[in-house]
Amino acid sequence: MGRTAAAIEARERAHLLIRLAAIALGGTLVLLAGVGATSLAALILVLYLAAAVTVRYYPPLQRAPFVVPVLDLAAVTGLVLALPLELGPWILYAFAIGVAALRSGPIGAVAATALAVVGYDGALVARGEQARATDLWPVQALIAIGLVTAEIVWALGRQDVDTLWSRIHARALSGLTRQREPDELLRALVPELARLQSVRGAWVWTLASDQRVRTTVTAGAAPPAEMIVSADAMRALRAPTPLERIVPDMSGLSIPISVDPALVIGVALEPIKDEDRPATVGAIHDLVGDAASLLGAAFERTRREGEIQALEATVRAIAEIDGERTQAGVLASTVVEAGRVGGGRAAIVRPTEGTAIVGDLPGGALAELARDRRLPAVVGAHETALAAQTLGTDTTVALVAISEGRVLAAVGPADLLTARLPLLERIAQAARDRLAVVSERDAMQLAANELGRDVETLGGALRAKEDALATAVHELRNPLTAVHGYATLMSRNLQAVQGQLTQLERLMADLLSSEQRIQGGDAPVDAVGAAREAIARARVRGAKIDLDSPALPVRVAIGEARFAQLLDNLIANAMKYSRPATPILVTIAIEANQGRVSVADQGIGIPPEDLARVFDRFYRVGGSADAVAGQGLGLSICKEIVTAHGGRIWAESEGQGRGSTFSFTLPLAVGAPTT
Repeated sequence: MGRTAAAIEARERAHLLIRLAAIALGGTLVLLAGVGATSLAALILVLYLAAAVTVRYYPPLQRAPFVVPVLDLAAVTGLVLALPLELGPWILYAFAIGVAALRSGPIGAVAATALAVVGYDGALVARGEQARATDLWPVQALIAIGLVTAEIVWALGRQDVDTLWSRIHARALSGLTRQREPDELLRALVPELARLQSVRGAWVWTLASDQRVRTTVTAGAAPPAEMIVSADAMRALRAPTPLERIVPDMSGLSIPISVDPALVIGVALEPIKDEDRPATVGAIHDLVGDAASLLGAAFERTRREGEIQALEATVRAIAEIDGERTQAGVLASTVVEAGRVGGGRAAIVRPTEGTAIVGDLPGGALAELARDRRLPAVVGAHETALAAQTLGTDTTVALVAISEGRVLAAVGPADLLTARLPLLERIAQAARDRLAVVSERDAMQLAANELGRDVETLGGALRAKEDALATAVHELRNPLTAVHGYATLMSRNLQAVQGQLTQLERLMADLLSSEQRIQGGDAPVDAVGAAREAIARARVRGAKIDLDSPALPVRVAIGEARFAQLLDNLIANAMKYSRPATPILVTIAIEANQGRVSVADQGIGIPPEDLARVFDRFYRVGGSADAVAGQGLGLSICKEIVTAHGGRIWAESEGQGRGSTFSFTLPLAVGAPTT
């Protein structure tokens, strides 16, 4: 049995029960009336019972629109005529009103009430002189019963409709929640709307900036695939509005579902009764409102996934750029990676010359866009005649400065370039830093080669002088001590030059490979003595540094060269992020069988969220990256050296503007004092 047949069966069973209750009450009244009214009333009850059973089990009578209600009212009116008025037989009309309400809803209850009042008045007229004025009050009671019954039936019917809409809404929503992508959600929403009662069709409108409205996902009746609407209609689409304002030959409503991107749901309705329209429109608004929340979450999730992918691509791009060892390689990698992040192509141009250094984009057009413009910027090719002619008026270009006279230009979707302009800036910054490192390395290699030649020349000159001196000893008979003194002085100068050259080559090797900073077999170093030498080197550069250390040596298990490199890096870092002549304190102590060295400054400080990352390679604290030059390598080199020698390094700061303290510990050398 279907759901509709089961509902009809239950309704007819309820009709029979109400009629049997009325017959039972009528029988009681017959017994109370006495012998005088028994015959006629009993006959009416028997006939009413037979009619009730017949209607229950004979479906054609159930489908007759007026037979059943008239049957109930006629039977009750006959009982009112046959029974004494003082027994209140009018109450039987309540059962007839109930059957009519159950069968035909509020309208049936009101109609049955009116007929009951007419029937009761007719019975009073037929009674003639037997009727009294007090017998008129049941009329008011019948009216009240009818109105209350109609109100109850209407409320229950409204509840049934709401329950039905709720079930439809829940079913549709369960299907929508399973969709993850925005397009999938819209493709699931539109058919659900089209399946609603009184809906002819549903679709999605995409709003363009040129007053074009494109119809995408459709189900059922739908407007044309593309329309050009008026400015007023475009403004109306930004809020819920009648469909007739947009498509005159359709009736329905349009509801915005997304602002970015601008999407609108259109629903065309069939002719619908005024009393049913609020329920249908409310159901559509509820479903679209819930779908809008899901769609917003889907767009946000998609945007976040896109941002994560873009960040990962940027990280890979920076790593690729940092792996290049030549300036040409850095520029080529920058162009390739910027094109990937920007979703198109890229090039590096010289605005002053109007040429492209790297990339296959037209250098003249890009140079014209970049010339005399504050960078970074996202511009349209239509802003200059040459760019519009060469690239197309709809083309969008992101411009980021790499260095003096060089600009990175990326061509791609406008919204994507706008969102990823900061990432393109990071790529440009990575290229700028890597170019600086490569240039500095090349300059240092050139200087090292020149120093090597100078040392070789100096050595030859010294040997020549020693030979001349040995020859002249016999002739000039100078004091032997003076000869030894000059020779010693000259040897020391040669060793100092060679030592500085060795230190320079070692630092260059560290910049090129972190794998060389491993623990070796060097003799332990006195941390106190090495710190005094490092402080002396720094004071030559104008630093104001003090040392707080024990009176006795503190020997730690690390070579002299590596320890000097540690102190030089930390002191240079403190000087870099402090104002000139600001005091710097180097502290050396012994703690738990380890030597501890701290370098404290009164500089710009470090935010708490950056303390754990300052030792990462190429990491620069936000806000200081542009203000202070550097590549973010010094502290990572320090960490690798300390870790390789079994120590620990960390940074402390109370916040920006409160200074910083960098500390590291190293194991004491074997046999060194522990106090």
